[in-house]
Order: sequence, then structure tokens, then C-alpha cells
Amino acid sequence: MYNPSTDIFFSIIICCYNSEKYLKETIESIIEQTHKNWEIVAINDGSTDQTEKILLEYSTKNFPLIYRKQPNRGFAFARNEAIKLSSSEWIVIIDHDDICMPDRLEIHAKQIKQNPNSKLFFGDTIHFNNKNEIIRKNFDIFNFENINLNAGNASVSLLKEGCFIDSESVVFNKHAALRVGNFNTKYKYVADYDFFIKMGRIYEFNYTTQIVSKWRIHDQQATIKLEKEHTNELIRVLSLNILSKSTPVYLKFLLSIRIIKQIIKGIIKK
Repeated sequence: MYNPSTDIFFSIIICCYNSEKYLKETIESIIEQTHKNWEIVAINDGSTDQTEKILLEYSTKNFPLIYRKQPNRGFAFARNEAIKLSSSEWIVIIDHDDICMPDRLEIHAKQIKQNPNSKLFFGDTIHFNNKNEIIRKNFDIFNFENINLNAGNASVSLLKEGCFIDSESVVFNKHAALRVGNFNTKYKYVADYDFFIKMGRIYEFNYTTQIVSKWRIHDQQATIKLEKEHTNELIRVLSLNILSKSTPVYLKFLLSIRIIKQIIKGIIKK
């Protein structure tokens, strides 16, 4: 039972769809955390494989696991459901095929204690493939000297620089997320990016250069069809921010350039 007078308690949300291949590895990475005050909230988003069997096995082993099965609605809807079911004010994201580093929650707990004004925290991640080969670290491709994470400026930085936050490195405040409307279920591929932008308009962010998670990159993630759908959603997010009255004029110009580049990129790849 969670006692608010003790250490920080985390709700770790996992949204699962046909996750049998890697799900056990993901869950084991949570069980091995050095920080032990947590629960798992797992949403089975219409899986047709052995995902449910795996989750039920863990739930019968007396692990703190909340399980919900639903028809396939997409990860944004599933994450919103997980947030509703969560017991903690601090929500941790890990996807069904990614891995938490053993000290991830310990790192997040220190971030939260040392930065009481921040409502979203993230860290660096390792990107790796199915052969367990390291591709890169996420922060290798971003210059954080140019990134302002203060309230209001965090959203501007995300719009200018692109999504420099990997979702599997994130912990955020539940009440803050509810205030911005949680994840937009209209998006299939950019719901995370949209959510971070909404949070950054109101709240201060904080990051650590420590590695908190490993993101598994699959070959099928780079298909032309998925790239086209992702690009269309990205253009929509950028366009809506151009239309927003709160977006500075200079930023609207920069976003217009980003949209043009995305359109040209799509034409070249046809």
C-alpha cells in the first residue's frame, strides 16, 4: 500500500498490442528497478497473440499490476485509459517492447525531488535494433544548449527543434496531464509529440543526461506507408500551431518552413 509520507510512488503504464515477443523483457526490466515503490498499469489494446496470457501470469504472481483488456483503439486511447486507472500522481511511460534501465525510477525520483516546479521529466535513451546493436543515443542528435525548458518555452523549443523527447524516457504529473487533455486520440503516430507540446505551454520540464531507457527500433517502423502517415500527422500538428493565436509570428514562419520541408521530402520519396 502506498504511503505518501515515504518515497515517491510511480504508476508505470504499458500499452500492449500483440506484444508477446518482448513483453516479458519489458516487465522484467521494471521488476529489477532499484526503486521499488511502483505499480504497473497494463492495457491490452485488442491483442490476438499471447499478450493476455503473459500479463495474467504476472498478475497472479502478486506483482502490483493493474490489467485492462479493450478492443483495439490505438495507443493514445490506451494511454488515457491507463492514466485513469493509475493510483499515483506520477506516470511513467514504457512501451511494450522497450527496456527500462535498472536505476530509471531512482533517477526520476531524484529529478522530481530536486525540481518541484517541473511537471514533466525525461532523460537520454539508447536506440538499438533487433540484433541488440546500438544505433545511437537520442541526445546525440540534439543540442540542448539551444533548448529552453521553462514553462511556455518548452513548447516553443519542441516546435523549433522537433521532438527531442523519447516517450520511453518520460515521467509526468497526472493532474497536469489531465489539465491539458491527456493524449489526442485523433493521432496514431504523433500523439506523444502533441502531448509534450501541450504540456510545455503551461509547465516547466526537466531533463537528465543519464540513460534511463532503451528504445527498440524495428525494421518495419521505417516503411514508406508509415512514413507518409506520420508525415501527414506531423504537418497537421504544425499547422494547428501556426493557426494558434499564442504562437509568436517568428515561430509561425519557422513552422511554415518545417511544413514545406516535410512536403518536399514526401515528394522526393515517391
